[in-house]
Amino acid sequence: MSDDSIAQAENTRETLLVVDGHSLAFRAYFALPVDNFSTSNGQPTNAIWGFATMLSQVIEAEHPSHLAVAFDVKGGTFRSELLPQYKGTRDAAPEELLSQLPLIQEMLDALGVTYIEKPGYEGDDVIATLATMGKAAGMHSLVLSGDRDAFQLVDEDITVLYPGHHFKDLKHMTPEAIVEKYHVTAQQYPDLAALRGENADNIPGVPGVGDGFAAKWINQYGSLQGIVDHADEIKGKKGQALRDNIDQVLLNRKVNALVRDLDLDVNLEECVLEGVDAGKVQTLFSKLEFGVRTKSRVLKTFNSGRVAQEELQAPAPASVDKPESTVIEDVATLQSWMASYAGNLPNQDDEKSSSASDASIDAEINHDMQCSPLLETTWVLNIEGDNRPGRARLDNVTLLIGSQAAIITAKTMQDASIRESILDFAKQHRSSMVMHGYKEMRHMADAVNMELPMPQFDTKLAGYLIHPDFHADSLEKAAAHFLDIHIDEPKPEVQGQLDLEEQIESDTEFDQALSHVSIIAALTATLAPLVDARRQFGLLRAIELPVSQTLYRMEHAGASIDMRRLTEMREQFGSEARQAQEIAWEQAGSQVNLQSPKQLQTVLFEDMGLKPTRRTKSGGYTTNAAVLQDLYVKSANNERANTFLGALLRHRETNKLKQIVQTLLDAVNREDGRIHTTFEQTVAATGRLSSVDPNLQNIPNRNAAGREIRSAFVPGEGYASLLSCDYSQVELRIMAEQSGDEALIEAFKSGTDFHKYVASLVYGIPVDQIDSDQRSHVKAMSYGLAYGLSTYGLAQQLKISPAAADVLKEQYFSTFGKVHDYLESLVSQARRKGYTETMFGRRRYFPGLTSTNRTVRDAAERGALNAPIQGSAADIMKLAMIRADRALQENGCASRIILQIHDELVIEVAPGETEQVSALVKDAMEHAVDIAVPLDVSIGVGADWQLAAH
Repeated sequence: MSDDSIAQAENTRETLLVVDGHSLAFRAYFALPVDNFSTSNGQPTNAIWGFATMLSQVIEAEHPSHLAVAFDVKGGTFRSELLPQYKGTRDAAPEELLSQLPLIQEMLDALGVTYIEKPGYEGDDVIATLATMGKAAGMHSLVLSGDRDAFQLVDEDITVLYPGHHFKDLKHMTPEAIVEKYHVTAQQYPDLAALRGENADNIPGVPGVGDGFAAKWINQYGSLQGIVDHADEIKGKKGQALRDNIDQVLLNRKVNALVRDLDLDVNLEECVLEGVDAGKVQTLFSKLEFGVRTKSRVLKTFNSGRVAQEELQAPAPASVDKPESTVIEDVATLQSWMASYAGNLPNQDDEKSSSASDASIDAEINHDMQCSPLLETTWVLNIEGDNRPGRARLDNVTLLIGSQAAIITAKTMQDASIRESILDFAKQHRSSMVMHGYKEMRHMADAVNMELPMPQFDTKLAGYLIHPDFHADSLEKAAAHFLDIHIDEPKPEVQGQLDLEEQIESDTEFDQALSHVSIIAALTATLAPLVDARRQFGLLRAIELPVSQTLYRMEHAGASIDMRRLTEMREQFGSEARQAQEIAWEQAGSQVNLQSPKQLQTVLFEDMGLKPTRRTKSGGYTTNAAVLQDLYVKSANNERANTFLGALLRHRETNKLKQIVQTLLDAVNREDGRIHTTFEQTVAATGRLSSVDPNLQNIPNRNAAGREIRSAFVPGEGYASLLSCDYSQVELRIMAEQSGDEALIEAFKSGTDFHKYVASLVYGIPVDQIDSDQRSHVKAMSYGLAYGLSTYGLAQQLKISPAAADVLKEQYFSTFGKVHDYLESLVSQARRKGYTETMFGRRRYFPGLTSTNRTVRDAAERGALNAPIQGSAADIMKLAMIRADRALQENGCASRIILQIHDELVIEVAPGETEQVSALVKDAMEHAVDIAVPLDVSIGVGADWQLAAH
């Protein structure tokens, strides 16, 4: 037969793809974060989605005519009888994966794919039998497996597809590839594996013998039996090791031999790749909450490139098709473009609506009101550039109306008439304007002296309200999460990443800008109905967007820093750290690395004879800060160890403070001498704000040395002092309000020390007889309940037994019965509804409440206790910031808010405004919301932040 005839025969030859189901499921599970792939009722879906995606990729690349998937069956196999420790060291599969395996099989059934299990045998044996059946039928068999045992199947008719570092890098293991990699034939590979052993399966090989020596012996003696026959001739330590382990090696050879003739009760006609049941796929994918694009892609792949009729009738997925674009170079072109495409946009007089009144805030945050949905006709304004406060830069501006986009470059934006035209257009059509990250857009617009009005809808904030536990730090990630659209973005490679992605064609320098406005439009179409259905437009419009405006002003202003003071502190902390290190070294008798757990274990538990702490997973002993503190207390009678531990703890503390100070020094803007931190609005799931670049919440406030760092924050030029305004016990006041517990409410209204008063009720003794321990215990209990602290956590914090902590908890709840009922109701309601809500309708979902994993379930219950209280506190602080910011502006004050840290606002006060600003901010914070227990705000004024603190 000629070469052409052979090639033609190969092209018409049918192909059987046999898949190792467990291997593919495991890879899919560990390639994708389970937190980002779960249904609203807590069912993980990362392995299912990854399995479908990876298998689709292989089908599209290899075009098999037949497909079968093999799975392992729970229980022992004949190999376990031969080798009892077989696979004995493998960790149990995660519960989140095990719960997905039946759903993967349900998906395969809906897709018309045959899957097979055989009790008493492994999936590898099923694979070997199927591949052998394919060979006998004249097919070319492909085996998709990450198990090297499959290499023994390789011949001219059977190829193993072995995943590389990335799944897409499937290595085609042919007879030639086996010889090239292992220097033995595929038929000899089981002999090599028997000599080498397999750590993953707990099969011991010959000590010191790897692939190289095994191949050398096989090539010299022909086979494993030949090696055994000539074992006495092999010299050296490896020869002796072989002779000592011959019985084990021969047993290994029996264990790794795959069974190729099982009775599977399946014929190859049943494995033909056709017969998708689109209805079943629709039902299953809806249950799994997969997007339309995933469903379309999978249906098309498994249906020979055709989309089922049912799918053609499904709603069209969100589109990110690249719009038609016009590059604007002058104001006349811009105005002409606006006039041409803005005909369907609603007009609006922005003067009255640009700043909502306090009364409108109260109306809009009522999430039970009938919220008006977003107008169907919207337009997008997006800015590309650098949005970091204090160093923002604008690269280009893109406007998208329908399928038409206008792009304005940074150079063109220098024209004041261009900026004025964009601003007028934005104000006129603000009620239909959409952005992604209003705060970030404002920074970039400010770089060219353009002030953007607040949009009607912000897709970044909306996504945060819909899925607060998911943080998309790029538009591409938001598109992947909410739209099931996967677009490449520059990122480091990761193990097991998936590769079946949709691309936007790249052929112009403005591709990213055009891609981004299309994504924002698609996100709007997807997220706006969800926000409306959950009645959260009030939350978005009255809290999140206005606080974005306030945060922009705070970030833009920054906080003034005393560089000399910070530098002195860095040197001071550095000197103290070095001194502590010298003392520690002196006691240790050597220059031990104080950051090395291994070296510390040697010094503490071997040299100094201290009782070891609990073991870590790696086999060592714990040396974290809490353990070292405990050892320090317990080592009072061991002077050397006690001195060493004291110095070690001091070194760690001062070194950490030095690092914090250095981070602050590095963050100071050299042009204005101020730190422009970024307040993250969409990171903390509870609704709290966080601070990055630098993290100002990281400045310690529990010890004098840490608090001293605040003294470097000072009024800037033109300002006289700093004002610190701090909520007092806001979480406990919310707990009292929400529970309606009369005793707790009365405790706040008593006018005496709150924690002493509560302790007197709990212990049943007069207030003046409460000692400091009783007060601190009850204080910890009160805050622990608000933060979802467990009984064990409380015991650890108070250094008492869990039994004593449980007694204290019972005393507390017997005193404040409604608090107990309220906290119980939070978890039960969250379990029933799947989410919790704050006083203002902010939701947080807890799929883990239904998890079969107790650790996951317990964590979800603690979160469900914590979220409504912490979330309500976050909402109250945001409302306070909005009201305070507006009060300062409306009263013509030059003073401004510069920081928000935890429950505290810091205001930079202009000369002569101290009394007025103190009154305005205090009133704004205390009346952010009216509750049964009035909010209380402490105020202090000083020449720096530390002096202003109280």
